[in-house]
Amino acid sequence: MPKARKRKANKSSVSHSSSNTIRQNETRHTASANSGVADRRFVSPRVAGPQSLVMPMLVALACWGMAISLVLFYTDPNRFLFAGMAVLMALLWTYSVIIRMRKLLAQRQKV
Repeated sequence: MPKARKRKANKSSVSHSSSNTIRQNETRHTASANSGVADRRFVSPRVAGPQSLVMPMLVALACWGMAISLVLFYTDPNRFLFAGMAVLMALLWTYSVIIRMRKLLAQRQKV
Protein backbone atom coordinates (compact mmCIF):
# COMPACT_ATOMS: atom_id res chain seq x y z
CA MET A 1 0.00 0.00 0.00
CA PRO A 2 1.57 3.30 -1.02
CA LYS A 3 2.21 5.90 1.63
CA ALA A 4 1.78 8.88 -0.65
CA ARG A 5 -0.78 11.57 0.08
CA LYS A 6 -4.16 11.42 -1.58
CA ARG A 7 -4.68 13.85 -4.41
CA LYS A 8 -7.20 16.63 -4.19
CA ALA A 9 -10.59 16.14 -5.84
CA ASN A 10 -10.32 19.15 -8.17
CA LYS A 11 -8.40 17.19 -10.85
CA SER A 12 -10.18 15.88 -13.93
CA SER A 13 -12.30 12.77 -13.55
CA VAL A 14 -10.55 11.06 -16.46
CA SER A 15 -7.30 10.78 -14.55
CA HIS A 16 -9.15 9.34 -11.55
CA SER A 17 -10.88 6.68 -13.62
CA SER A 18 -7.64 5.61 -15.25
CA SER A 19 -5.84 5.51 -11.90
CA ASN A 20 -8.72 3.47 -10.41
CA THR A 21 -8.48 0.87 -13.17
CA ILE A 22 -4.73 0.69 -12.70
CA ARG A 23 -5.20 0.17 -8.96
CA GLN A 24 -7.80 -2.54 -9.58
CA ASN A 25 -5.46 -4.32 -11.97
CA GLU A 26 -2.61 -4.10 -9.45
CA THR A 27 -4.86 -5.43 -6.72
CA ARG A 28 -5.93 -8.39 -8.85
CA HIS A 29 -2.34 -9.14 -9.81
CA THR A 30 -1.16 -8.92 -6.22
CA ALA A 31 -4.00 -11.07 -4.92
CA SER A 32 -3.40 -13.76 -7.53
CA ALA A 33 0.35 -13.73 -6.88
CA ASN A 34 -0.06 -13.90 -3.10
CA SER A 35 -2.73 -16.61 -3.14
CA GLY A 36 -0.27 -19.27 -4.26
CA VAL A 37 2.31 -18.15 -1.75
CA ALA A 38 -0.10 -18.12 1.19
CA ASP A 39 -1.09 -21.76 0.70
CA ARG A 40 2.47 -23.03 0.54
CA ARG A 41 4.36 -23.86 3.74
CA PHE A 42 7.74 -22.28 4.39
CA VAL A 43 10.55 -24.56 3.32
CA SER A 44 14.11 -23.55 4.01
CA PRO A 45 16.25 -23.35 0.89
CA ARG A 46 18.70 -26.10 0.11
CA VAL A 47 22.36 -25.60 0.70
CA ALA A 48 24.10 -24.97 -2.64
CA GLY A 49 27.41 -26.54 -1.61
CA PRO A 50 30.52 -25.88 0.43
CA GLN A 51 30.82 -22.41 -1.09
CA SER A 52 27.72 -21.37 0.87
CA LEU A 53 29.65 -21.99 4.10
CA VAL A 54 32.52 -19.62 3.37
CA MET A 55 30.92 -16.29 4.27
CA PRO A 56 29.13 -17.45 7.46
CA MET A 57 32.35 -19.10 8.65
CA LEU A 58 34.35 -15.93 8.05
CA VAL A 59 31.80 -13.81 9.88
CA ALA A 60 31.70 -16.24 12.81
CA LEU A 61 35.48 -16.27 13.06
CA ALA A 62 35.58 -12.48 12.88
CA CYS A 63 33.03 -12.21 15.70
CA TRP A 64 35.00 -14.63 17.88
CA GLY A 65 38.20 -12.71 17.17
CA MET A 66 36.50 -9.43 17.98
CA ALA A 67 35.18 -10.80 21.27
CA ILE A 68 38.63 -12.05 22.30
CA SER A 69 40.35 -8.84 21.27
CA LEU A 70 37.76 -6.71 23.09
CA VAL A 71 38.40 -8.57 26.34
CA LEU A 72 42.17 -8.57 26.07
CA PHE A 73 43.15 -5.31 24.39
CA TYR A 74 40.32 -2.83 25.00
CA THR A 75 40.64 -0.45 27.97
CA ASP A 76 37.06 0.81 28.13
CA PRO A 77 35.18 0.09 31.39
CA ASN A 78 32.37 -1.51 29.33
CA ARG A 79 34.69 -3.90 27.48
CA PHE A 80 33.01 -6.96 28.96
CA LEU A 81 29.62 -5.73 27.83
CA PHE A 82 30.93 -5.18 24.29
CA ALA A 83 32.69 -8.53 24.33
CA GLY A 84 29.48 -10.20 25.51
CA MET A 85 27.57 -8.72 22.59
CA ALA A 86 30.29 -9.92 20.22
CA VAL A 87 30.08 -13.40 21.78
CA LEU A 88 26.30 -13.44 21.23
CA MET A 89 26.80 -12.52 17.56
CA ALA A 90 29.49 -15.18 17.26
CA LEU A 91 27.21 -17.81 18.79
CA LEU A 92 24.43 -16.96 16.35
CA TRP A 93 26.75 -17.14 13.35
CA THR A 94 28.31 -20.37 14.66
CA TYR A 95 24.83 -21.86 15.00
CA SER A 96 24.07 -20.80 11.43
CA VAL A 97 27.26 -22.50 10.19
CA ILE A 98 26.44 -25.69 12.09
CA ILE A 99 22.91 -25.81 10.66
CA ARG A 100 24.23 -25.25 7.13
CA MET A 101 26.85 -27.97 7.58
CA ARG A 102 24.23 -30.43 8.82
CA LYS A 103 21.98 -29.64 5.84
CA LEU A 104 24.89 -30.09 3.45
CA LEU A 105 25.84 -33.43 4.98
CA ALA A 106 22.23 -34.63 4.95
CA GLN A 107 21.87 -33.58 1.31
CA ARG A 108 25.05 -35.46 0.36
CA GLN A 109 23.91 -38.62 2.12
CA LYS A 110 20.62 -38.60 0.19
CA VAL A 111 22.38 -38.39 -3.17
